[in-house]
Amino acid sequence: MKSKNQKSKSLKTLLDLQIETDLVHTSQTNTLPDPTRTLRYIGAVTRVTTERTLKDIQHLMDAGSTEIALFVSSPGGTTGVAMSFYDTVRHILQPNLVTIGSGDVDSSGVIIFLSGTRRLVTARTTMLLHPAGRVFGNQRYTTQEMEAMLAEDKLKDEQYADVIAKNSKGMLTRDGVLSMMHAHTVLSPSKMVELGIADAVLA
Repeated sequence: MKSKNQKSKSLKTLLDLQIETDLVHTSQTNTLPDPTRTLRYIGAVTRVTTERTLKDIQHLMDAGSTEIALFVSSPGGTTGVAMSFYDTVRHILQPNLVTIGSGDVDSSGVIIFLSGTRRLVTARTTMLLHPAGRVFGNQRYTTQEMEAMLAEDKLKDEQYADVIAKNSKGMLTRDGVLSMMHAHTVLSPSKMVELGIADAVLA
């Protein structure tokens, strides 16, 4: 049976080990890859930008890069394109990807940012969550077409909320994210870290 001093020593050793682990994790979290392995996803989420970025990631992987960084600054765009990017990165290419959010990381741009397995943001980053929407010009749509579009947008909202919830380290649920979207929520860098969406804020 351990004495009180032995128990105290064991507890101290465990606490010291935890502190050391936290310090190492913090150091690794704030370490950035070499600039030559840093790509940029800047501007609206489009199929052209997505395809170019995926090709660039594949090129760096083929060249033997062990860690790749992706700088993300986007006002958003087509949700389906962002989801395709996320799925390709996470399930097909599977690079060791660090995403760095800066400036506006809004709407579908959030999904691009969440494709990273390690996610950092600058102190000047904002993140906007809102429901899916459509832009109509002079095009005429029937009631049935409008209902189909509404059903698709609702499904995309749920998929969007699922991705955010699954990348929040258990801090968010799908329904919680949907509520934030409906409120058109803007997140600060510290809030992103608090909610598990980002790992750290770069100074």
